[in-house]
Amino acid sequence: MDQLKQALLKAGLKTATPKKEEIVKPHKSNSPQKEARKFNEDQVRSDCEYCKKYKPDVEYYRHSNKFVEVRWLCMKCADEYKILDECRDTHQSTDARSGRFIRQYGPTKKFR
Repeated sequence: MDQLKQALLKAGLKTATPKKEEIVKPHKSNSPQKEARKFNEDQVRSDCEYCKKYKPDVEYYRHSNKFVEVRWLCMKCADEYKILDECRDTHQSTDARSGRFIRQYGPTKKFR
């Protein structure tokens, strides 16, 4: 068994478990500004990440709903999963800019 292991190591195969020196931990940023802005302010999106449809009322929501893990949601999905409009960070959709963005769940946030 040991001869087979030595032959495989000599051929270039490595063991499945990495050594402690090879393990690289990802760097965590504790900056609240980086957490708050995970989108580009110049970015305009029209695809809902939850229902996978292209709609004119997609906005970025910073919410704490554990059932919905995505942030770019259309108005229908945000209403369906009861995400308040206070969590909306963008005002980029054509409906929001023209004043036609009216939520069915809770009050609509006013941007000026």
